[in-house]
Amino acid sequence: MNLNAKSSGKPIEILAVDDTPANLHLLMDFLEKQGFCVRPAISGRGALSAVSRRPPDLILLDAAMPEMDGFEVCTKLKEKESTREIPVIFISAHNATEDKLKAFQAGGADYITKPFQIEEVLARVNAHLEIRQLQVALKKSNESLESMVAKRTRQLEEANAKLSILDQAKSDFLTLISHELRTPLHGLFGAADLAFEKFKKDSEMSELSGIYEVSRQRIMTMLDHALLLTTIQAKGGVFANNVSQLDDILKAACEEMAGLMQVSNIHISPLPLGCGNVLGDWFYLKKALVSLIETVAKYSKPKTRIEIRAHVLASQVCLNIEGSGHNIPENQLKTFFDVLAIPDAPAGDLGLAPAVAHRIIALLGGQVLVANQKAKGIQIQAWLPRFAVLKNDAGSTKALP
Repeated sequence: MNLNAKSSGKPIEILAVDDTPANLHLLMDFLEKQGFCVRPAISGRGALSAVSRRPPDLILLDAAMPEMDGFEVCTKLKEKESTREIPVIFISAHNATEDKLKAFQAGGADYITKPFQIEEVLARVNAHLEIRQLQVALKKSNESLESMVAKRTRQLEEANAKLSILDQAKSDFLTLISHELRTPLHGLFGAADLAFEKFKKDSEMSELSGIYEVSRQRIMTMLDHALLLTTIQAKGGVFANNVSQLDDILKAACEEMAGLMQVSNIHISPLPLGCGNVLGDWFYLKKALVSLIETVAKYSKPKTRIEIRAHVLASQVCLNIEGSGHNIPENQLKTFFDVLAIPDAPAGDLGLAPAVAHRIIALLGGQVLVANQKAKGIQIQAWLPRFAVLKNDAGSTKALP
């Protein structure tokens, strides 16, 4: 590091303050030969005036001077924000400990006793200039970092605001299709039912009736899921305060899936037992598990089994739901649970089922992951919290088992 010049290329300025001209000239001559720009001052007031006009990079300050000694000068410099960072090296004929303590208490960076060795003065000057340059560099780095953090914070705030708008738009859209479309759709479905009833003996109409029934079921399921998503959005994580028996929820979810399993000729292996209690409302948890089992079933081939295993940990239960059959395209894995993704499975579209399950479990403080299996088929992991700490009316806390 070149200690004789600033980053701007100008020589480093040192203010030498001493009421003894011989000492002052000795310091000036030697330091100027080292490439420093040295400005003299023969009194304390003169030193303050010189600093006020143009702050130096370092001050060599005589401790004992008439009218205003070096201790008072240093104290006044340290009181001002514009000058408190300038390193001050005291030069004094007094070698007593109390004098040195007084110098450091006033804000001095170092203390040299007279008669001084000029090489020692140079070494002390270089050391404190290097420290000062490192401090300045660190300050600039911190300011740059703070600026970057502030900029990044603004960017994140803007991004969060946009995400909030987008999330609200999705919520409004789901509310629209779940509420406003039901009335006209019921009219259309009613008219279609009457038409198919009238021509039910027509073989061609019978085939169309089957296509119509599948489409109607898909639309109504989509509307139900959309309504459920908007309800979840409104409730937030309130239903996470409830506790449910996971064994019972798994059994109920599989019973609800029995019809689809029979049609698809897919079986569910014996369910795990002893899963214990988990956080969450029974109704919403069952909806989430039905959606996850249905998702795995639609990627499974007929005459295969869906395996559901449970790993009970200290604070969570991990459910593994695995099927055999088809993989999810790699480009769909990252967005599989997004509301607007709506992936198509080999056995029919999934609608909002993955998004519903993901949103419910996420609001409980859990996590849902999906992955392809090497032997074809998919695996879904659902991590469900087992307990939480709740506050009662008295303000104390208790753990839910």
